Amino acid sequence: MSATALDSQGRERRKLVLAVSVGAALEWFDFTLFAIFALQIAVAFFPASDPLMSLLASYLALAVGFVARPLGALLMGRYADRRGRKAALTLSIMLMGAGTLIMAVCPTYEAIGWWAPLSIVVARILQGVAAGGEIGGALAYLVETAPANRPGLFASSQQVAQAVSFLLCGVSASLLSGVLTPAQLDEWGWRVPYVFGLLVVVAGLKIRRSLEESEPLRRFLDNQDKHAMARKGPSLRPYLPNLVMGVLIVVLWTVATQLINFMPTYASMVLELPRNKAYLGLVLVGLITLLCPLTALLSDRIGRYTVMLIGAVGIALCAYPGFVWLNNNPSLQALISFQCGLAVLMVLYTGPASAALAELFPVQVRALGVSLAYALSVTIFGSSTPTLTTLIYRQSGDPLAAAHWLFTAACLSATPLAWMCLSKSRASSSMRIAIQRKYE
Repeated sequence: MSATALDSQGRERRKLVLAVSVGAALEWFDFTLFAIFALQIAVAFFPASDPLMSLLASYLALAVGFVARPLGALLMGRYADRRGRKAALTLSIMLMGAGTLIMAVCPTYEAIGWWAPLSIVVARILQGVAAGGEIGGALAYLVETAPANRPGLFASSQQVAQAVSFLLCGVSASLLSGVLTPAQLDEWGWRVPYVFGLLVVVAGLKIRRSLEESEPLRRFLDNQDKHAMARKGPSLRPYLPNLVMGVLIVVLWTVATQLINFMPTYASMVLELPRNKAYLGLVLVGLITLLCPLTALLSDRIGRYTVMLIGAVGIALCAYPGFVWLNNNPSLQALISFQCGLAVLMVLYTGPASAALAELFPVQVRALGVSLAYALSVTIFGSSTPTLTTLIYRQSGDPLAAAHWLFTAACLSATPLAWMCLSKSRASSSMRIAIQRKYE
């Protein structure tokens, strides 16, 4: 292949990675913003005599978006497998944009009463449906268009998008809390990042409309009976074990991510540190998460499950000591050190996780399988993380509530990874023995 052709192919691949990643960045940007500004959103839309109950109400609204994910995964995932990745990715970013618009302009409870929290719940449902189908179509597209020896590297662009969203959220929260007074931040300042998100929607929609359909899916659809596909489509039933494993893989991914988002609130509620100082940790977490392509590239060479297992075991071993140390040293330096340490271990886990999830399913059900596995895990485990840790702390006063949940998540995810590593090791040993016997 000529140098000109290679350069053109490289430009096209960079374009498709950017087009797919912008939706992931917007998804995490919106969800992270809601978690970061939970206290402001609680005051604006869910007022209560008890501030902690108001905060819980806002977290329940956050959870509504998570609960809507399985519905979005089912509808959007099937749509992506039947009509194409491009069509589904375009629709998902439009739905995200609608939810973001509501968050940016919705009047407060004081202005319109119960219509305000109802509107926020509608926004969360729209964002949840969009996010539920976004990751399936995105990862399917990335894996199917990647070079044969680099699916992990290409799929890790989703983690890079997540890192960029952490950076944007952390920087915007730090700047706004530094420039505005607390009253201004509570009144209107928290809406500014959502307005910025609307600009990202417009740019992302334009880029996604210029995408070409993935070749493996196009070949599959061309060989199918269009009427049969429209009526029923491929079934996910033969791949239910893969779906269960996918759910378990995502558990640690989503719980650790939500805990990182929750840390500014944890710092204020448990450690009694100023929230505006805690935002700096999110910026550093975003920078560390940019290293995900390196661990993804490593997994392309030595195997995904091995790299991920190292990260999961590391988090399980450090969960309790980390939180005990943090509670015994409630300082900004300790908080940032804890967040950065968790982020480093998360890079080992999440870097290869996107490709590992996509590779569990064949092309005809890949978007649906990935979307459902991710949505179910995020809904069951991720959405409950801030609410559960807050409730446990409120009822028992246990400052290690978050550590209990993080350790459980790490064990749940490490178990299938360890089994897969052992299975592959046994298969390799059996193959070596068979080859040796053949030549004896």
